[in-house]
Amino acid sequence: MSKQLSRAFKIIENITEHGVLNIDEIHAQTGIPKSTVFKLLVNLENQGYILRKRSSNQVDHWYLSLKFLEISRSILARISLKDEVNPVLTKLSKEAKEIVQLGVYENGKFIYIDVIKIPYSIIAYLEVGSEFTLNLCAAGLVLGAALPEKEIDEIIKNTNLVKKTPRSIVEPKKIKEMLKKVADDGYAFDDEYYYTGVRCLAAPIYNYENKVIGAINITGHISTMTDKNLEYLKNKLFKASLEASKIMGYKK
Repeated sequence: MSKQLSRAFKIIENITEHGVLNIDEIHAQTGIPKSTVFKLLVNLENQGYILRKRSSNQVDHWYLSLKFLEISRSILARISLKDEVNPVLTKLSKEAKEIVQLGVYENGKFIYIDVIKIPYSIIAYLEVGSEFTLNLCAAGLVLGAALPEKEIDEIIKNTNLVKKTPRSIVEPKKIKEMLKKVADDGYAFDDEYYYTGVRCLAAPIYNYENKVIGAINITGHISTMTDKNLEYLKNKLFKASLEASKIMGYKK
């Protein structure tokens, strides 16, 4: 990379961080000579990447144009959650030695869009394309915890709250209490809510707007997802969810 190009990127990053800056401020924060800063800003302005406004004391202040937003939208349009995070799910499945699923909430439905299987699994689990409910799956709890209360109420109202196992939680008040706990804890634990003998752990995936756009779900039998092993799995899950979130543009 040429020296001038490197400096131009440095100026862009500096303005991105601070919003609006004058030449003296850019020079002080980057160490780039003022004359060079001015030349690069004018070049970027001519290309439509930088805009300037003059303050009452006749000092020019520089800021990014909406052209960067157009570029960002173009990049984001090509990003597929499933394709981008699949390697993270695959790695997690190998480390956890359990089934790993990717769940999303779209058009009023909770649905799995990716599943990493293990060859020796003996448990029942939901496949790609399977819908699941807010209250009976860890992924549903994670995705539900990120929704507005009004939408949660509507989902509960329109969901057939049937007990799948003796441990299933179907009372609206208890469901909302669970969702609050999940929001506070940053993960969900499904202890045989959907299938007898099956446990799940789930954590959220965030995007560049720090919004929850998916949930990574570990599914296993109670003989492998033991109380003793849960902490290990939880740590692996947290690392995977953070890695997936960063891929989708999340900045902690």
